[in-house]
Amino acid sequence: MRLPTAPDGSRGCAALARYADEPMSGTAGQSRGWLLIEHEGPWRYPALTSPGLAPETVSLLSERLAGRAVKTQLIKRPGRRRSARGPLRAYFAHVSRTSPWVRAVEFEDPAQLLEHDLTAVERPEPPTFGTRVDHTLYLVCTHAKRDPCCAMLGRPVADALRGGAAEVWETTHVGGDRFAANLVALPHGAYFGRLDPDSAVRTVAALERGEVLPDHFRGRCTDSPAGQAAEAALRSRLGAVAVDALTHLDEQDGGESVRVTLGHGGGLYTVSVARTEGPECATTCTNVSRPVHHRVTEISEVRGGAARGPGRWADPARQSRSRT
Repeated sequence: MRLPTAPDGSRGCAALARYADEPMSGTAGQSRGWLLIEHEGPWRYPALTSPGLAPETVSLLSERLAGRAVKTQLIKRPGRRRSARGPLRAYFAHVSRTSPWVRAVEFEDPAQLLEHDLTAVERPEPPTFGTRVDHTLYLVCTHAKRDPCCAMLGRPVADALRGGAAEVWETTHVGGDRFAANLVALPHGAYFGRLDPDSAVRTVAALERGEVLPDHFRGRCTDSPAGQAAEAALRSRLGAVAVDALTHLDEQDGGESVRVTLGHGGGLYTVSVARTEGPECATTCTNVSRPVHHRVTEISEVRGGAARGPGRWADPARQSRSRT
C-alpha cells in the first residue's frame, strides 16, 4: 500500500492530519450501544469476517442488529496472544450521560452470545444477564487491516497502558483513522485521538480521577458533532475538566448552523456552531473525501433568561470540527 505523505515527509493519513493541525473535537461517531467480543485475531476488515467467527453466527448477529444503533467491536488484551485456555469475555455496554452501564458475559463459542438480548445495549435499564462492571473500559484501536496508522500508532499506546490498574483492550475500527492513535472510554463514551504512549497514560490517569484532559478530546459518542464541538469549546473557555461538568440541555439545528445550550455550575451558556463542507483530504490511508466541519463562532453566557457576555469565539479557525 502506498501511504499518503505529508510535506514534511512523514507518512500516513494521521501524519497528514497532524501536519495540517486538523482539530479533532466534534469527530466522535455517535453510538449508545456497544457489543465487545473478545477475539484473539487475526482481525480482518470488516471485523466480523475474521477467522474463527462462524458465518452462521455472524449472519444471525448481523440480522438481529440490523438497523440498530449498536457498535460491534472485537477486542483482545494488549501484547502477546493469551496462553491459558478458558472462557472468553464479551461486554454489553450502554453509553449515556445519565444512565450508563456495562455487563460482562463469559463464553466459549461466540454463538452463545445469541442466547442474550443483543439489543439490550440500546436501553437505559441494564439487563439481568451477565455480571455488573463498575469500572471504566479503555479501548485502543489497533486495526491494521482497516488502516495502517491505527496499528502503527495504536499498538505502542496499548503497550504503554498494559499492566496498569485500568482495564485496557485493543479493538477494531472505532472511526477517525486520521486521528490515530485513538482511545475510547466506556461507558462514558469519551473519544480521544492523536495519542502517543505518554499522553495516553496521562489521559487514562485523568479519567480514572474523573477528569477529561482537553488536548486530545474528540467528544462523547452520546452527542451530535455540533454538540461535541460546543462542549469542547466551552470546556476550554471555562477550564472545566470533570467528566460530567457540562450538561447538554438543548440543540436547535438551523441547517448551516446549530445552537447548543449547555449548563455548567449553575450557569447557562449558548454556543453557536457553523456547519460547512471542508476541503478534500485523506480521511484514511486509502480514501479521500470532503469532511463536514463544525466551527464554533460564538459563546454567550445566559443569566435570568437574558444573554450576558456574548462574544465571538477567540480562535474560530482552530475550532473547525470534522465528522468522520
